[in-house]
Amino acid sequence: MDSPMSVEDYRRWKDLDYTPASRDVVPASLAGRVHAGQRALDVGCHHGAASFFMASIGLRVLGIDINPQAVEVARRRPLGSLGPWPEFVVADFLADRFAEPTSFDIVVLNRFLTCLPALPDWQSGLERARELLIDGGILYVNDFLLMPACDHNRSRYVQGYARAGRWGNFAVLDEQDQASFVAHHHSAQELRRIAAPYRLACLRRYSTRSRNGYPSRMFELIGVLKPCPLRIG
Repeated sequence: MDSPMSVEDYRRWKDLDYTPASRDVVPASLAGRVHAGQRALDVGCHHGAASFFMASIGLRVLGIDINPQAVEVARRRPLGSLGPWPEFVVADFLADRFAEPTSFDIVVLNRFLTCLPALPDWQSGLERARELLIDGGILYVNDFLLMPACDHNRSRYVQGYARAGRWGNFAVLDEQDQASFVAHHHSAQELRRIAAPYRLACLRRYSTRSRNGYPSRMFELIGVLKPCPLRIG
């Protein structure tokens, strides 16, 4: 018999009926930095808001999500007359081979890393994004920063650290006050780790409100992948 899936396991998103905070967020800062016809990957595309935006500026877009219901909604959304139609696929970004290495000019992690609370999965997500990009390709990340000064979050971080040993993790509760899944807010050190393989084209911090009305600190990062040095011998 299979053991119960941990709330830190990102694969819980496969069956969750939950609209994430990224539902209406689009990578508008990519406009002017990319060119029509380039290949873009939208990771954790959900209902496709970011995918359709990128298609509207002429990119050839593959949107993937582990949740079949979300992908089905994305496939039924009207695009209108702007740009090529995105392709949507049900896929596990970390485990499935849905594309060959260096297949994309742009990889978008739009509030996706927050869904990888287990550190090995988070590291694998960054490595996978780098593997799928061409040299000189663009990584776009929009995600949450730590907010320890907020009492609401600080208490959640303490509980998350006690549970799994990673500061910034916290449980998101369902209507019965049971842990539905665990999310992650990023430290400055983690932000540096995300940026390390890239030449920074944009790094912006800003404030917004969560779906529940709490203040949120965000970051937006655009990086250009540095060429890997050749190894001889």
